Amino acid sequence: MNFRQFALNNVKRNARAYSAYFLSSSFSVMIFFTYAMFLFHPDIAKSSLGHDAKLMMKAAEYVIFLFSFIFVLYSNSAFLKVRKKEFGLLTILGSESSQLKRLIFLENMIIGLASIITGIVCGILLSRLFLLFGASVVEIEELSMYLPWKAMGLTAIAFLALFLVVSLLTQFFVRQNQVLDLLQGTSKPKPEPKASIWLSILSVSSFVGAAYLMTQKISESTVLYIFILGMIGTYFFFTQLSVWIIRLFKKNRAFTWRGTNLLWVSEMAYKMKDNARMFFMITIVIAMSCSVIGIVLSVDQQGKRILKEDPFALTYMAKSKKDSQAETNKIDQELKSASVSFEKIELTSTRPKFREIDSRFAMIKQSDYKHLEKFLQMKKLPNLQLGEAFVITDKLKNTKQLTLANGKETLRVVDQFEKIVTRDVANLIIVSDATYNQLKSFIKEKESFSKKEEDIRTLYFVPEWSNAKLPDSNSLELNIGKKLIELTEGASGEGWNGFLSSRAVDYVEFRQFKSMIIFIGVFIASIFSLSTASFLYFKLYTELNQDRHIAHGLSKIGLSEKEMKRSATIQISVLFFLPMLATALETIIGLETLKSQLSLGDTLIPTLTGIGAFSVAQFVYFLIVRARYLNQLKRVMV
Repeated sequence: MNFRQFALNNVKRNARAYSAYFLSSSFSVMIFFTYAMFLFHPDIAKSSLGHDAKLMMKAAEYVIFLFSFIFVLYSNSAFLKVRKKEFGLLTILGSESSQLKRLIFLENMIIGLASIITGIVCGILLSRLFLLFGASVVEIEELSMYLPWKAMGLTAIAFLALFLVVSLLTQFFVRQNQVLDLLQGTSKPKPEPKASIWLSILSVSSFVGAAYLMTQKISESTVLYIFILGMIGTYFFFTQLSVWIIRLFKKNRAFTWRGTNLLWVSEMAYKMKDNARMFFMITIVIAMSCSVIGIVLSVDQQGKRILKEDPFALTYMAKSKKDSQAETNKIDQELKSASVSFEKIELTSTRPKFREIDSRFAMIKQSDYKHLEKFLQMKKLPNLQLGEAFVITDKLKNTKQLTLANGKETLRVVDQFEKIVTRDVANLIIVSDATYNQLKSFIKEKESFSKKEEDIRTLYFVPEWSNAKLPDSNSLELNIGKKLIELTEGASGEGWNGFLSSRAVDYVEFRQFKSMIIFIGVFIASIFSLSTASFLYFKLYTELNQDRHIAHGLSKIGLSEKEMKRSATIQISVLFFLPMLATALETIIGLETLKSQLSLGDTLIPTLTGIGAFSVAQFVYFLIVRARYLNQLKRVMV
């Protein structure tokens, strides 16, 4: 038997330990390959989403590759800890350090090559389904099958480089330990886990600080501080605070000495300390994934709401009064040539900045608002006096008075209504004509607008284009909207200086974007989820021999199989679901607190959807790992 055969036999004989690692690596390769196959497909350029799809696919490839690198590197370091005893025996038999490193290198490359081949083969077998799914997302009738040489080459080269670099780095983890230390392996007694009360307080303080910043005005720097504080709090929660809490449990004799509590409480302190960094990484990755899911689904719900409440199919924003008349006449002609009847109103507004509210509200005259009333289906408003205002907003804000940011002029809020006016005007202030002219002069003098002091919009109401249902790809409103937008954009050099938006086009474009995010996100989330389960399986396998020894000893003094299962199940449950609980709390609290600042709609249900999907997958993995783990412990029970 030569050295290569020896390395191959080692991989075969450790199949149980390597199985989860091999499957996770193969799955990552398969997803990377299928995205590459989609990226290089010749028909993608035919789609209007082709360019955006390629950019998002490239971003997904980078994410998958980076996460795969971290996963493979972490997995290899876990395997080295499991095999200390084996390395000790080889050292006694005369193996040199260079030979051990060569053995580790060969084993890693064998698993890497097997993962690459398996992943590419599985990707080719499933490519038809993947292309059908991808075609529906980018709205192409069909993506034909082709021989993906470029995708195969990119995948093979990328992951060969990945496994090669990781295999070389792994050799630096091999230490010249004493033979006795190697032979003891994972059975070597561990010191009792310790936790710093000051670092535990730092964890709590970081969470409190992040929560406080969430209540303040949000800026880019504030978001960065919240993120940093959240990471610090999470890290020290797992490494210090959780261990400190377990030590408090141990001091409570009434709880600890009840049933088998002593057994699992004592073990959990060690498991929490050993797995703290892994818990931290899992929590951050899943929290980011769930946050993205929550934001995308929340914006989607908000988009549907806006579509169904916005009565105006088209909105044209002109740069000047002169441009508005000439350009809207051309839009009128296009609609008439398509035999589409319509009504239009012109809306002139300004955007003063008030101290009591963060965003600028569009302010209009009451005489202009009277043209809007019948379209918004709102009750007729009484005439306003000088200094009075009505507020229409997508979310009610209990504001009784508005003060100009650069002056002392105030408006008394007479009443507020929750309603969406148009897609680009979610917040509207209605004042009398005299108040409007007075404030406009003041704004022009104090704020010195560099672009223009007023916005000029022309709103088109088309009775036959109902917004009661969502538009599809065959919708007349969508097709005419696209044609008009192409007309205004294509003729920009001929005097089209304004901007046209279509209710149907805006919604469909976002729906396509959402579909692409889900198309990419589902598979990346699957990699995160599967890799998370693999991490946990590695850690349990690392400590399996020691746990079997403990279970065997306890069974001799009366520990029943039922009690063993209960204790082990509690420990495994904490390993699998504590990061999920931390993720759920951080994500829900974060998005619920920030949703008003980020102008999001309801985030609770979308966030729970993402967390629920991860939790279901985690529960399935938990059942599989628990069954395998308990089966190993049952074998040593007396």
